Amino acid sequence: MPVEVIVDVLKAIADPTRFQILHAVSSRERRVSQLAKQTGTHVAAISQHLAKLRAAGLVIVRREGRRIYYRAAHPHIGVLLAEAGLLTGYINGLITPPAPTTATDAITGAARPAAAAGVRRPGWALADATLRLARP
Repeated sequence: MPVEVIVDVLKAIADPTRFQILHAVSSRERRVSQLAKQTGTHVAAISQHLAKLRAAGLVIVRREGRRIYYRAAHPHIGVLLAEAGLLTGYINGLITPPAPTTATDAITGAARPAAAAGVRRPGWALADATLRLARP
């Protein structure tokens, strides 16, 4: 996959309102009016942001009569947003990264990183346009 494709997806996420929209639709379907209320943004602006997110392949639409619902196009979108918040917390010193440890793979006997060994890490919750640490 060309790096430009990855960068285009990250650019689509790199707007604070679009980040909030993606976070909201990564957990459940939402209507434009719900997203506008949650983000404090005008409905017209939300629609424009959703058009960009749709063009990037990050959200999908479901119609029910006259109502239109949006949701994340893939479950990994929520994971990406959570990882971005976690990395930002590490970089900014808001949270302390876990100590680098290794575990032994039961099948191969090879060492693997602690993250792959099931170490619980803190997550992030988005509230009022602010990412907040959510303890595991």
